Amino acid sequence: MKTLLCLAGMAGLMVFAPPGRAQSTEALDLANRLFDRAGLAVQLGSLPAQFEEGLSQSRGKVPDEMIAAAADAGKKAFALAPLREEIVSTLAAKFPAADMKGVLGWLDGKIGRRMTLAEENAAGNVTQQNMQAYFESEKLKPANPKRAALITDLMEATNAVESGARLFEALTLGVMVGMDSGQPVEKQLGVPNLRARMRAALPPDKLRANMSAAVPAIYSFTYRGVSDGDLAAYVKFSKSALGSRYNQTVMEALTAALARASVRVGEIMQAAPEKKNI
Repeated sequence: MKTLLCLAGMAGLMVFAPPGRAQSTEALDLANRLFDRAGLAVQLGSLPAQFEEGLSQSRGKVPDEMIAAAADAGKKAFALAPLREEIVSTLAAKFPAADMKGVLGWLDGKIGRRMTLAEENAAGNVTQQNMQAYFESEKLKPANPKRAALITDLMEATNAVESGARLFEALTLGVMVGMDSGQPVEKQLGVPNLRARMRAALPPDKLRANMSAAVPAIYSFTYRGVSDGDLAAYVKFSKSALGSRYNQTVMEALTAALARASVRVGEIMQAAPEKKNI
């Protein structure tokens, strides 16, 4: 199970299974089931909207038609279908069938289903307004050190800070690629230069420090309806050898897919006939 609210994406490109490489029907079936049972389909569905929100910060600075073209490209690049295909292919190639069956057994249990439901319900709802309302209500309750410790343990077990940093980098780079691709060819910087600029503006260490400060609040909001017992069971699973392998493999699969989507934004814009008129 993975919460994608502050999830992975950009750094450290990983090699996909080569096109045409044979993958067993069983492995692909298990990977598809894992994708669905972990709630990835629901959670990834919010990415196009997040991409478009990132573009909105450029309004008034660049022509509206450029933003519209980049938004359209982003919706296609971060659409569920291509992300699912790439993630499932990577899981089928990199995650042993026995491990997938073990994870599916946990996800299909009562606690696993409740955790996935909480993550799906939170997808797309981590807004400033919702978070503010939640924490205002929490002020009326006594402090709960046990709950805070469980949230911290879950962050560490699921590598949440790194995942959130990579997602932020993926979406940010995608927005930058979209804006760059709308420029005349002679003015385009290209992905390597854009990535360097992004990391100069927000160095990886600083980004991860920001994530470390933000993730506890996001996790508290995400799992607000989950009991301490369920949360403790989730922490135990995530810290297990199987859970650790699962979290690592899923993060790598997401990293690769989101990195590819960032680059795909520019490819889609360059191929669009309308590009000539921007």
